[in-house]
Amino acid sequence: MHTKPMSESDGTFTRRGEAVERRCYKVVDGVRCNAAMTCETWESSCGGYEDYKYTCSNGHVEWVDGIDS
Repeated sequence: MHTKPMSESDGTFTRRGEAVERRCYKVVDGVRCNAAMTCETWESSCGGYEDYKYTCSNGHVEWVDGIDS
């Protein structure tokens, strides 16, 4: 598990913006966004962490910790 929040600059994206079947779950004004999402794989500079950044076409972002967290 991360000992503190890490910024995007603490690592690099090794896989960029690939479309995924996942849909955005964010609720805006009582309505689920449900927009298409892309996924980027992020690896920390120390090599100890790999996380996933999901971004929908409306700009909502969700981070998912990798199995190494």
